[in-house]
Amino acid sequence: MSETTGYPADVMERLEGYAEKFGISIGEAANKFGAWLKEEYTVEDPLTEDPFYLSQWSEQFVIETRNASAGKQRETVAYVGMFVGVEDEPRDNRKGMYDKAMNLFRNNRDRAINENLIGILTAKEGRWHINGKVTEDRVSGSDLPWYGFEHNDMILCLLNTRDGKVSPVAPKSLSKAAYFLGSREGGSDIKMWRVNLQGKAMEANYTQWTASRIQVIEPTKEGMDTLYTNNNFHETVEYTDSWLAENLRQAFSAERLLVNQKMHNEYVPLGELLEAHPERKITTSNGMTLNPIVITRGLITYLNRDPMDSEYDPTGRSYRLQIYGTGVEPVTVWVSGSMHDRDNVFQYTDVNGNVRHYNEKTSVIVVGRLKLRPYQNEMQPSMSALGIYIPPRTARPAGGVGDTSLEQFRGE
Repeated sequence: MSETTGYPADVMERLEGYAEKFGISIGEAANKFGAWLKEEYTVEDPLTEDPFYLSQWSEQFVIETRNASAGKQRETVAYVGMFVGVEDEPRDNRKGMYDKAMNLFRNNRDRAINENLIGILTAKEGRWHINGKVTEDRVSGSDLPWYGFEHNDMILCLLNTRDGKVSPVAPKSLSKAAYFLGSREGGSDIKMWRVNLQGKAMEANYTQWTASRIQVIEPTKEGMDTLYTNNNFHETVEYTDSWLAENLRQAFSAERLLVNQKMHNEYVPLGELLEAHPERKITTSNGMTLNPIVITRGLITYLNRDPMDSEYDPTGRSYRLQIYGTGVEPVTVWVSGSMHDRDNVFQYTDVNGNVRHYNEKTSVIVVGRLKLRPYQNEMQPSMSALGIYIPPRTARPAGGVGDTSLEQFRGE
């Protein structure tokens, strides 16, 4: 038997696989299994049942609910384009809700409870209770239910009211953004989309700068730029240009598509970044201003592969390069430690498939957040990179352009 839940090892193995598949905690998977047993077999206390039957039931549960959940996946549509960047860290979409509820709880506990924002959890007769009301969730050793969290000497949960029903929710809801330049398949309105990733899809690697087809849930409001995803999003990505007519495939190569102002409005010439910021910055409903994401291009004038200490970067380091254009002052591009490690941003793959370092005067295309900062009574633009593309035909290899393959050392 498992010391944490009391289930046999083979049952736990199936529940762990189920939890991983759907991006939930093992505790939530165990709760779903218990609710399924009660509904299907009127089993009130699974831990008192014969391990032989628990094993068979758990296999049946995983198969049936997996198929049912697959059928309940939100309907998706195909978008085509290419991945051009990804955020470094997940963001907690529930942080605002958590902070508001907990601030009220600290200042006025009764009001937070009466307004169904916070629940106090207690264990009684083997079940968890929320604000004195019994739930279906069984107490399992020292494990908290999937929605519970500790605060001082109490166990609390966030509450959410929907359609008049009050239910607990997890204290965190993590998501991560990937950026996709494209449109709905069959459409022609190419733009930058924020693809909202969850669960295992946040940890997956996505190949950038190549034609792709993705399955997403479109926003419900017109004018929104976020595409939502199912938990298996990363398993449905297709890296293919089969959706393109053959005569259009060259135009859709990264070095052409990214800077083509006739195909989309995301590209800003380097010399126009300063003017573009006030035009493109985003103001949220609560008045917050967000820096816009743009695409620009320039030649590298400064390149330092050594890291700089950074108290703001989770890795503790960041990197810097500068790009310029004809008649344009150099623009600083900041690269996070995570992006440096993940994308090997100071290397490129040449036309022969060799991975090489590039040198100054190399042409680079940058996708990133455009920021302004004051300097000597003037505003200067800078970019926080989300993706950097090096067109291989115009790259200047570090150390010269000689043959770096082993073939040069072989005799005839």
